[in-house]
Order: sequence, then C-alpha cells, then structure tokens
Amino acid sequence: MNNKSFNRIIIISNRLPFKIINTNGEKKLIQNSGGLVSAILSLSEKKNDYINDSSGKIIWIGNSDYTREDFKEVDNQSNDFDIYPVQIDKQVYEKYYEGFCNDTLWPLFHYFTTYAVYDEAYYENYTIANQLFFLELEKIIQPNDFVWVHDYQLCLLPKLIRNKFPEANIGFFLHIPFPSYEIFRLLRRKWREEILNGILGADLVGFHTYDYTQHFLQSVRRLLGYETTLRYIYTEDRIIKVETFPIGIDFEKFENASKSPDVQKEIHKLQNTLGEKKLIFSVDRLDYTKGILDKLKGVKYFLRTYPEWHKKVIFNMVVVPSRDTIPRYANMKKELESIVGQINGKYSNLDWRPIAYQYKSLEFNEMIALYSYSHIGLITPLRDGMNLVAKEYIASQKHNQGVLIISELAGAVTELGEAIIINPTDSKEVGEAIYRALEMDQKEIEIKNKRMKIRLKNYDVFAWTNDFIEQLFLLKKDLKGMQVKILNNIVEEDLINHYKVANKRLFLFDYDGTLVPFSKYPENAIPSNDLIEQLSTLSINSKNLIAIVSGRDRTFLEKYFGNSNLILIGEHGAFHKFPHKDWIGQAEKNDDWKIKIRELLERYTNRCNGSIIEEKEVSLAWHYRNSEIEFTSVRYQELKEELSEFLNYDHSLQTLEGNKVIEIKKIGYDKGTIVQKLFLDSEQFDFIMAIGDDKTDEDLFKVMPKDSYTIKVGMTVSIAKYNLKAQSNVIDLIKKLNTI
Repeated sequence: MNNKSFNRIIIISNRLPFKIINTNGEKKLIQNSGGLVSAILSLSEKKNDYINDSSGKIIWIGNSDYTREDFKEVDNQSNDFDIYPVQIDKQVYEKYYEGFCNDTLWPLFHYFTTYAVYDEAYYENYTIANQLFFLELEKIIQPNDFVWVHDYQLCLLPKLIRNKFPEANIGFFLHIPFPSYEIFRLLRRKWREEILNGILGADLVGFHTYDYTQHFLQSVRRLLGYETTLRYIYTEDRIIKVETFPIGIDFEKFENASKSPDVQKEIHKLQNTLGEKKLIFSVDRLDYTKGILDKLKGVKYFLRTYPEWHKKVIFNMVVVPSRDTIPRYANMKKELESIVGQINGKYSNLDWRPIAYQYKSLEFNEMIALYSYSHIGLITPLRDGMNLVAKEYIASQKHNQGVLIISELAGAVTELGEAIIINPTDSKEVGEAIYRALEMDQKEIEIKNKRMKIRLKNYDVFAWTNDFIEQLFLLKKDLKGMQVKILNNIVEEDLINHYKVANKRLFLFDYDGTLVPFSKYPENAIPSNDLIEQLSTLSINSKNLIAIVSGRDRTFLEKYFGNSNLILIGEHGAFHKFPHKDWIGQAEKNDDWKIKIRELLERYTNRCNGSIIEEKEVSLAWHYRNSEIEFTSVRYQELKEELSEFLNYDHSLQTLEGNKVIEIKKIGYDKGTIVQKLFLDSEQFDFIMAIGDDKTDEDLFKVMPKDSYTIKVGMTVSIAKYNLKAQSNVIDLIKKLNTI
C-alpha cells in the first residue's frame, strides 16, 4: 500500500512480544511464542507501508512486571518495537486474568459452561485492568494513530478509548471463539452488555471464522437491539464493521525450516529411533479445550480394532505445560498420564510402546522435525479459535507427506477441507480416521497437501495483517461519507442562498418521522393544518416541484393530500400520482404471497404485546412501536431471521426496515428507483432537497445528484450529507423557505 494513512501503529494485548529473563544477574530479552506475536513480527517487516512515523517502530502495550526503563536497558532490545509495559497489582491481576479471563470468559467462550465462574470481584478487577491499559495508552496516543486491541482480556478497552478519543482509529481482534447467543447470554446482564459495547468502541472487529462473526452479530442484535446489515452494525452515532480474518502462519518459514542442518539432525534422530515405524504426532497445551483425553480414547479404539498395526506405529503425544498448579489442570494431567499408562500397559512389550508421552515444551527445530517426519498429525480440540499447529504441520510437510486429521471444532478446519475431518468426541471416528490415514495412497496425500499449502501460502500471516489494516483503511474511507453532520446555520444559509437563485427546484419529503412525528398507531399520524398550509405555500411557487415519497398506502395519501398540488408516491414507489391525475401502479398486484407472510406476522403479533400488522395493497408491515423495547428487540431479530429464510426460497420478495417497523414487499422498486424514473432521468433541476428519517430513505439518498441537499432526520449515521436533530426542524426549514 502506497498510501501511508496512519501516524503510528499501537498494539495492545495482555502479553508483550518479549519477556525479560534474569540469568546470573544479566538481563536478556526473549521472544514470546504464539500466533499473535508471529503475526505482529511479520507486520513489523512491512510497517513502513502503513505508518508515517519516522522512527519506524510499532508501539506495543502489554502487561509486565518490568518497567519501560528495564526494557530500554536490555542490549538486544528489538529495533522494531517500542515497549510500554502495564504494571498491574498482583491481587488485581489474579482476579482479572486467572479469574475473569480464564475462569469465566475462557470456559464460556469455548462452550465449557459448567466450568465458568461468575464472581463479581472477578469482573470488577477485569474493569480495573482494562482501565490500567487505557491509562498507559492515554499517555502516548496521538492523532491518526492506529490502535489495534487484541483478545478477550481487553474487551472493554475499545470503548474506553472511543469515549476519550472519538476520532481514534481502533481495531479489535478476538483470537478465541465467540460463542453462540445462547451461550454468551449466560453472562450476567451487565457484564455481557458492557463487553459487547466495549468491543463496539472499535471501528473494525475481527474474528477467525464466519461462524464466530455471525455469533457476535446475533448477540449484538438480540442483546443490544442494534440493527445490522450484512456485516455492519448501526449504533446511535456510528457504524462498525465486523469481518472474518482467519489468522495465518509465516508459511515460508515453516516450509523452508526443514532444510536447515539443525532440523535435519533432529530428523536423523527420529529415523534412528523409529526405524520403519510410522509416527503419529500431536502437540497440545494442557487445557480441557484441547480434547487430549478424547484423543487417547480414539487411539485406544484404533489399537484395539486394528492389531495388525501393532509395532508399526508410535503415537508421540506432546503436552505443553500450562496452569498445572490449578487443581482442575493438575487433575487432568494425572488422568491423562493414567490413561497413557493403561494403554501402554495393555499393548506394549519389550521392543514397542505405542504412546510416547512427553510433558514438555518443544524447541523450534525439534518441533519442525516432528512435523516434517510424522505420517499423521492428530489435531483434535473440542473447541479452538483457530489452531495454528494444524497449519504449521501442513506447511512443514517435506520429508514424508503426512496426513492431517483435524477436529471439525477447530477454526482452522474451514481452510483445511482436504484433511480428514473428525468429531473429536467420537472415539470410533478418530480411530477409523487414523487407520484411513495410514492406508491412504501417497499420491492422494500429496495432492491434498498441495491444495492446502497453496491456500495457506496465499493467506499467510502477512496477508492476515495486511487484510485487517486494508479493511480498516477502506472502512474509514467509506465512513467519511456517512458521518453525522448537523445542518448548522452556515449550511442552512448556503441552502437558502442556493434556493433563492435556483429556477427549477425539486423537494422530496418522506412522511412518517419527517413531515409528521411518529404516532402509536399509523392511522393517527395525520398531517396538521400547519403542515398542509406550509406545503401548499411551498407548492404554489411555480419554480417548485414537491413530492411526498412515503411508505403510506395511496388511500391515506389521497385522503389528506389528494386535492393538493403535490406529487404523491405511496408504498415506497409502488404507486404514484401527479396533481389532479389518476394513480399509476408500478408493482404487480399479486396477493398470493401474503398468506404465509401474514401467518408469520400474526404469530409474532401474538407473541409480542403491542405490535400490529398493517396490510397495504402490495405489502405487509409489522409495527412494534408500542411494544416493550428489550423484549421486542429479541422478537424482531427472530422475525428477521425467519423472514430471511423465507426469502431465500422466494426471491421475488424483500424486506424493508423502517423506524420500529419491518415491511415485506415485492422487489423491483423502492423510493430511489421511482424518483430516478419520474424526475432525475427526464428533468434537470438546479436545486434538489431530499429529507427522510429511516433506512428506506437511504435508497432515495443514493440516487441524488452530488450537489443535492440530502438530509437525515435524527442523529444517526447516513449517506445523507446532513442531519437535522428532530422532526420539528423539518417544518421550521420549510417555513424559512416560504418566507423568501
């Protein structure tokens, strides 16, 4: 990217990319492991494509017991990063990290709901910790910085930043699964709402998979009541984009690593140890989400069912130490070691032991050798945000062309469709997959691995970071035309002056919420005498052409405006009428589709007290203005989802979302298309003003010429150029024009 749009890049995560170790009085800087560190290290290589800062360093804020001065003192400090440690009191950190992060959010987001602890003190310290991260950022943030917040430990941080720095460029990425709405709402009401609103402080929110993205959007719709369209969330004053970015690996690093002499030395050790035996390999952190115990059940099934493979395979199971001082993890370690002992005790003999169990962390060269030499990579988490081990395994296939067996519950499975995909809780399926992999033709393995390698190479860790930042650039560019901009005195004066000198003027007014305030019942929102008089005065001027572009049916419009000098457009463009002329229909009148839709709407009307159905000539509308807000927001989203499924089968229909109303009609026309047809394609105007208040008016704003005055009623984002704060301001503006 040639356009350097950001001043600096600031990464904020719970953990820093480096840690300081003190060996014999000498401090050394050691790189931490993990996908995020690798990703941002890759970003550092191309940082000059994105930032203007002359230092060229990426700022990284994260927790550490050491101070900024300590990091500066270390001789081998990275030239790519400027480290800002956040020091957190140990008691606060324990309740924040070990408590709310790892005993509440971690199990809940991974669907281990019975493990989740709901402790008020945990959440209080979670908010304190997020505030401490913000205070560190507040000291250094500058205009046009890009602040990229990472993971579940800092869900509240984006909003803290947004509240203090409204113009900040903020991204948020979640590296673990986001659970379904039914799971997420198990959090206490205050916590879940603050977490969602916290994340929505960002401009761009990223997840690893499409499912996580959709789960988040559904939770936002149902718990906060915000409207979403595709992957955009519309709050009171902002638009947030939610997108899928499956994190990649440094593909070339892993692909080429097996060529190094150190890795070759490790491979020779494996050859000498294993001989002709085939190696099945797995590496997992000690955690209940990794499915280690279930994996052993699958291995046990394989050994029991296929005795012909005894003495021909070895399963090297590496478990990386993690939190083993905590009772649940310590018990898990004891249980898996017991099962390993049982299996080896039953099947091993003097010259063969089926499972080689190692409780240790692997050195890089040792791990690459195991990746490259293994005939099977057995990756079976019960739930995993991504699982980069599976990607690293495929990228490292050089010596043997190994087969990847992967859980369908790992995020990486969406990119590794050629692997053998299993349900990790089904021991028979796991065991049969091992057998199938051992018997698979080598040519078939090579073809499948080649396809996966191409995919992983094309969307590697560099592409991941580039994709996220590119999407933020594009979003910021798009939002420049969609910001709330009040029609102030200066703009109003320009509008009036333009009106004065124009010879042919076009006015386009929505009705409900624009010309009249909303009413509890649509039939009660009738025009006042003052409104009728003001519109009549405006229409008397021969230079003015005035149209009411409404969702109202033609019976209503005819009753109140039929004898006026106004052009009437009803049901979002289905019908129109010029002064003293007959109505003309744009839509085919066919009521067959209404039967099933009406049944659906009636069901929701019965379930949602206060809602009503309005039947028009060519559409049906469900109004919920009089219903209880929190309850109705859930029912409304459910209705939208049911309608979406229905419309997947009937492509002739579409839904329109208005202010507290959802309407179903035939496709092929809207406010924009009818205005384009009646006026813009056939006539030239030197002054155009279009005013509306809801989503249906966005169709109108889209077709307006660039020099038009497009005005959104209300303080919500829109593609309209300007906003009026209230409906009453519309009448005030008309009155001012009438005095000219």
